[in-house]
Amino acid sequence: MKKKNKAKCIIIFGLSGAGKSSISKLIHKKVEKKIGKTVLLDGNEVRELFKAIGKKYGFEKKERNKTANPTLKVLRLFLDQNINVIYNNVCLNKTAYETWKKGINELVYVYIKADVKKIIKFGKKKKIYNLKKNVVGLHIKPDIPKKPNIIIKNNFDRSIKEMSKELIRKLNRKL
Repeated sequence: MKKKNKAKCIIIFGLSGAGKSSISKLIHKKVEKKIGKTVLLDGNEVRELFKAIGKKYGFEKKERNKTANPTLKVLRLFLDQNINVIYNNVCLNKTAYETWKKGINELVYVYIKADVKKIIKFGKKKKIYNLKKNVVGLHIKPDIPKKPNIIIKNNFDRSIKEMSKELIRKLNRKL
């Protein structure tokens, strides 16, 4: 159930190695300047938080789906205090998308679109892409929302800084 608040949540999602974390870091201060106090959360940090309180989730699709509600609660901790959130995460699953869409009033979905073959060729996230199972884009088919609010294409032919500038321009129309 959505609660009324004015805080905005920007969820930046895409495959591992697509540039989500780097882009999030570059846009954080600009977003904060435009809309007010904004925290930057990384999906891996939220997963570590869950682990620290005894809720260890695996990487299988079923386990990934189980994180949707607890993650919503973490996001709401900030949003309910009118603190904006930039949350970057693989989150290419329908359960998370639908849960967060229902539970967050001011939500902007940003998809960093990148081809898994190009990510691997570029040499990003070798440790992850060398795993034998549970890698989204290799072993787990990504559930890509049909209509993300913003799409940024990463073909690895331009800098993260350029993509960040493009995202800021597009966010300025949404925020």
